[in-house]
Amino acid sequence: MSKLPWVFVLLPAVAQAALPAPVGAPYRAGEVLVRYRDGAEAPAAISAKARLGLLPRLRLVDAGAELLRLPAFIEVPAALELLRADPAVAWAEPNYLRFRSAVTPNDPLFGEQWGLRNSGQANYFPGGPAGVPGGDMNLRAAWDANDDGIADRTGDGSVTVAVIDDGFVLDHPDLAANFIAGTDTADNDADPSASGSDSHGTLVSGCIGARGNNGIGVAGVAWNLRLLPIRFGFDTASAVAAYDYARTHGAKIVNASFGGPGFSQLEMDAIERLRDADMLFVAAAGNNDSNIDQSQRSYPANYDLDNIVAVAATNRQDGIASFSQYGPTTVDLAAPGLQIITTRSGSPAYTEAPGVTGTSFAAPYTAGAAALIRMTHPGADYRETRARLLEGAAAGDDVRLRVASGRLDVDAALDLAARPNLVIRSLRIVDGGNASLDPGETAMLEITVANQWLAAGNVQGSLSVDDGAATSPGTAVAFGDIARDGSATARFPISLPASASGFRQLRLRLALSADGGYSASRGALLDTGRLLLGQSVSQTIQTDLYDEFHTWHVEVPAGQRLLRIRSSAGQDIDLMVKRGAPAQYQISLDVDPDSGEQLFSTDADQIGGDEDGNEDVRIDHPAGGTWFVTVVNYAQVANTPYSLVVDLGDGAGSGGGGAFLAFGLVPALAGVRRRRNRPLRALGKK
Repeated sequence: MSKLPWVFVLLPAVAQAALPAPVGAPYRAGEVLVRYRDGAEAPAAISAKARLGLLPRLRLVDAGAELLRLPAFIEVPAALELLRADPAVAWAEPNYLRFRSAVTPNDPLFGEQWGLRNSGQANYFPGGPAGVPGGDMNLRAAWDANDDGIADRTGDGSVTVAVIDDGFVLDHPDLAANFIAGTDTADNDADPSASGSDSHGTLVSGCIGARGNNGIGVAGVAWNLRLLPIRFGFDTASAVAAYDYARTHGAKIVNASFGGPGFSQLEMDAIERLRDADMLFVAAAGNNDSNIDQSQRSYPANYDLDNIVAVAATNRQDGIASFSQYGPTTVDLAAPGLQIITTRSGSPAYTEAPGVTGTSFAAPYTAGAAALIRMTHPGADYRETRARLLEGAAAGDDVRLRVASGRLDVDAALDLAARPNLVIRSLRIVDGGNASLDPGETAMLEITVANQWLAAGNVQGSLSVDDGAATSPGTAVAFGDIARDGSATARFPISLPASASGFRQLRLRLALSADGGYSASRGALLDTGRLLLGQSVSQTIQTDLYDEFHTWHVEVPAGQRLLRIRSSAGQDIDLMVKRGAPAQYQISLDVDPDSGEQLFSTDADQIGGDEDGNEDVRIDHPAGGTWFVTVVNYAQVANTPYSLVVDLGDGAGSGGGGAFLAFGLVPALAGVRRRRNRPLRALGKK
């Protein structure tokens, strides 16, 4: 077809029905719809297209019309004016856009539930940033299966979600219709009702299953389901009893909005029994602003079981909330958890601004989404349910770097066609030495990718690093075929310039592809910081930027009599020292409500815990090898500078300064300043 310049002569006008100008209503740029008087293939029509330089994109046979693409240098209004002046054209109009008739329930507080519909609502705190429109769980579209404005996908009552928490207002007007008979494993009776200060369970339940479109209060994610209330005592024994009760009383999903630092084999075995019963376990990631892949641990979120979905919290701006714990290989996805309006005990029956905050509320939003998946897809097992949650997640960059998938998108999770679900399961540096990327070193980054849905063929990955310090060629590396419930490992070259110094966090992005058109982008974080004996380093911890702790490493020759680690800081920082691997620890951002003391536990070989941040840890006769020094911002003050130096000495020093005796791999330290350990705690800030 010839393409002529856009130079025209005035053609005789032919009467047409009056058509509105293409303003006011949105339409696709660069496209127009045209119907010709003698049919789309008549000589006059062909001549008209040739004169105007139009390219056909789609023929609408029954309508006798065509969708045409415009040259780049002509806008739709000008093209329509010219087309309508052509005697061969019966009519011409824009390719108008159409939009979903999204559901808006009539619950009076729905407009304040930004996590369900983020329209850019103002922050509840003066001067706080407003929301980002669309940074929500996409529920209005999810509730409407046919895009007709009718809420026909809100639950059919066929799925039971066990809510394990501190007590429930069973006659709450927005929850009573969904509650079924439950139990109390703390007091060993059949009454899970709230008593005394119990309030958390009612808050959580409203996020999962408050009745929507009933003209009162709020809407939950699933409007019609069975909520199994189980009150427990926030310890391992009553938690395990609660899990077993949920398993034997018909639950398919468990919500656990609590956590703590202690690994329990008994608890892990109980959650594994839930997996064997085809039950999904949704766990809050925690509120301590740290990476649970690394130095912090939060159980049950940290258990390595494929029926657990660990959930971080997002804010109104669609990023990870500043308080939320996260972990690119441990925390599966994120959901709204800041300033949440939901059901509550007492009067009024709903939270008021500024709402409640915590991963306690991100988890039940996810549990409600899982319930909708299992009601919409009755054949979905826990694997498919989990995979839909992860694979459908929206992948904002800030979120993708800190969780395995992205932010929960319920509509996408419900509508996905069956596909693989590829996520990063683990990564490590392979360098034949200290397994850390050091300045001037080129090593291999070993990445393991797991798959929990359909088998993936010919999986390829391309790695990039965006901070300019570490580089990878970016060429595709083969993972091969990955079966359902399978995994595969590939290695990527990665280097750090010799000029790089200090502690740094490398941001990694892995682009994945597989046969059949599958593609996904996954993120991860890689920390590195080398200490040289006798040399001081200086750094700043920025707690407002997910920068809670720094872990350094130093090589110690065998046969030394003393290893000494000293810090200097204007604020209270602590040191955790461990050989062979970074120390695991837990320090809460808030206080234990029972005692007013801050929670603390660690498996460090030794710690420094003076209150002024000037620590002096001495280790007699250290074994040779790699020692890790974790600097923790105990004071929780943003932009805290510190210096650190590691020396070898000849003396047999054993303490002094901020040193404490070696504790080995004990689960908790008692009596360290104002800190104590508590096994489990609710992960909501009320």
